[in-house]
Amino acid sequence: MPNARFTQPEFTNGQTVDGWNLTQLQPHTAIGEGVSGLIFRNCNLLNCDVPADAVVESCLHVHKSFCSHLHPDWVAHGLPECVENCEHVADTDEITIDGETVTINTYADEVV
Repeated sequence: MPNARFTQPEFTNGQTVDGWNLTQLQPHTAIGEGVSGLIFRNCNLLNCDVPADAVVESCLHVHKSFCSHLHPDWVAHGLPECVENCEHVADTDEITIDGETVTINTYADEVV
């Protein structure tokens, strides 16, 4: 599977893109702009908006908001750093240690 994640690969009109990982960091990132007749087959189109006339066959095609607490290495690729109490907090626990209350957040990526 060609890996083009976090990039904007160049496509040609009428190209069949088979088995590519085209994951983008931000939901609804346009790929293949200005190119017509694209066919995406067996691709990872996570967070990708393909051209209106593109054909999508047997692809993962969803949109997620990624949390930098879960993917810290992706910050170097452009994922914004989340604050401690970001929108990705799925659960919060408070524990007391030696009289001090500590908050522990559990994070989750969100389907958008």
